[in-house]
Amino acid sequence: MKKRIISTYFSVYINEKEVVLHYANSKELAQEFQFKLEEDAQQFYQACLAIEKSIENLSGPKKEVIHNQWVKQTLNGVDYEYAEY
Repeated sequence: MKKRIISTYFSVYINEKEVVLHYANSKELAQEFQFKLEEDAQQFYQACLAIEKSIENLSGPKKEVIHNQWVKQTLNGVDYEYAEY
């Protein structure tokens, strides 16, 4: 199952156990999360979307930073590998 969502400051892509985040104004091209379980990848993907909705009223530059911080907090206790490009 492949899905991609694009907003004004980030995009998120999921393909089975892989989730990739791209932030519009970050120095990294992408943040790649490889999960051991497809269910964990799906939950992470959904968290990315839910967090975006909850911070939609913040100003542009703050959104990226807060979204990235909150996203990484959702990973506590989850088995995954991380790569930054």
